[in-house]
Amino acid sequence: MLFINPAQEKFGGFLSRYVPVGIPVAIGCLSAYLTKHGIRCRVVDEELTELTPSVLRELVDGLDRPYLFGLSCLTAHVVRAYQLAAMLKAEFPDSVVVAGGLHPTACPDEALRTGSIDYVVRGEGEEVMLQLHHALRGGGDPTALRGVSFVRDGRIVHNPEAPLIPELDDIPMFPYELFEHPKYDMAFITSSRGCPYKCTYCSQRMLTGTTYRYKSAGRIVQELDLLVNRYGQTQIVFYDDNFCFKARRVTEVCSAIMDAGLHKKCTFSVQTRADNFPPDLVPILAAAGFTHAGFGMETGVNRLARLIGKGETVEQHLEAVALGKTHGFDVSLFMIFGLPTETAEERATSFRVVQGARVQASKYNNLIPYPGTPIFSDLKDSGRIHIAPGWSNFNSTLSVTRSIFDTTPLPYVPETTSEFELKRDIIKYNMKTYVTPRAVLAILLGKKGPGWYQLPERWYLKPRELYHVARIGANVLLNMAVAFLPLGITEPVMTWLNPAMKGRPRIAGYDASAFSASHWDKDSATQKTAGLKAAQEERKATGRVSIELPAMERPAQKIGV
Repeated sequence: MLFINPAQEKFGGFLSRYVPVGIPVAIGCLSAYLTKHGIRCRVVDEELTELTPSVLRELVDGLDRPYLFGLSCLTAHVVRAYQLAAMLKAEFPDSVVVAGGLHPTACPDEALRTGSIDYVVRGEGEEVMLQLHHALRGGGDPTALRGVSFVRDGRIVHNPEAPLIPELDDIPMFPYELFEHPKYDMAFITSSRGCPYKCTYCSQRMLTGTTYRYKSAGRIVQELDLLVNRYGQTQIVFYDDNFCFKARRVTEVCSAIMDAGLHKKCTFSVQTRADNFPPDLVPILAAAGFTHAGFGMETGVNRLARLIGKGETVEQHLEAVALGKTHGFDVSLFMIFGLPTETAEERATSFRVVQGARVQASKYNNLIPYPGTPIFSDLKDSGRIHIAPGWSNFNSTLSVTRSIFDTTPLPYVPETTSEFELKRDIIKYNMKTYVTPRAVLAILLGKKGPGWYQLPERWYLKPRELYHVARIGANVLLNMAVAFLPLGITEPVMTWLNPAMKGRPRIAGYDASAFSASHWDKDSATQKTAGLKAAQEERKATGRVSIELPAMERPAQKIGV
């Protein structure tokens, strides 16, 4: 089977030449799981290899026919996934194309209506993909599996959800050996899945509900040992959505790291919530070599934090920052601009709050109202969302990594701001954060700068690198020049250059109380939790988990976003 990570554009935009690429975790996990069960797999990432018919023919050479293709689809890249699906069907008409990931989980009907995708795997993919492969290769019934959507007799059918994998240690170690290209940033590990909180903008909740599962401490240390002692990594990031949610398991992981002596060879970074970063846990993390923590603060205004169901206050974040710094942690804060009813003054407040905290790094992205989330449901009929063909503008770094003159519309603009004002603020506050004498000097000297931008050694002696650095510098300076000019001067010019921005103006006197925020469906979360518990009991009793539907339940009910 060939797993594909589609890329509509290179990560980092005009900075991509000097930004390491994140390894596509989803297709790596899928490949490892199927390989464990005797299935030959290959992976290809369009961040590094642009797929053409000739490249595809090389990649499938030696694989069994009919070829099976798996496309991992994030919203920002789903337009490319659909293009690839059409290419695959044109090149290999008898092939089977399967789409999975967050976007097809939210919009399975859309994927199947392309006519080039045979099956959608909704939710967590490893076990469903394994059973689907067995059914397709072994003459079974692929339409009898939970978690699968397909077309039957001209109508779209969605089988009931499959249970989550009950034990994460059943998934093999991540296959880092498949991703040894020097462009990749290999210094990462995932040790848990899920986050039981209720942020209304977070699409990950569609996959895991309110469940939280984690690998054993021994298994985590085994993976860390591979990264440190085979691949020579000295700084490793835990990619978990919420690393510190279970304090007891964090303590076990820290003890195992110290017992293995890895804290003497490597430092570690975590992403977690501020309210899961308590005073009794932070010293344990520090002793085990953890030196950095990243918090998704999102906003420096409590009113907006409540509006998006964050469940944390600004004060809790500032207390967590101070606590971390007391124990030697560097801290990063990740922010979202363009929240519903947010004003320019509130964005300025958020920036001042972050600057006052004196953190190591911060980043300001534009809000993406992902399909399937409550915030998308709240906003989809507001007239303030713009969905470009194939969702190609649903990119959280849209403003930061492109020219300020780029005409791609932001996915969402609240009534309390204009499109150009929001775009300008995102650029302005990121530039204030990143373009400082210290940061620029670090980058020019070849050190890892903010955001992990890094120039190659002796770049200044290479004409090609000088050219690319000059182009980036020109882009940055032009963005700064426009973003820092008074809005009264720049907005008329920019809307004249791009009249489409006039379609989402600032609405004078807009009543913020008119916006009513909805929340995640409790029944859906309850069903995911119940399904997981049943799967855990079945695995304990039989050693496996069945996802095949009883005959009386086929075909299943129709669902969709």
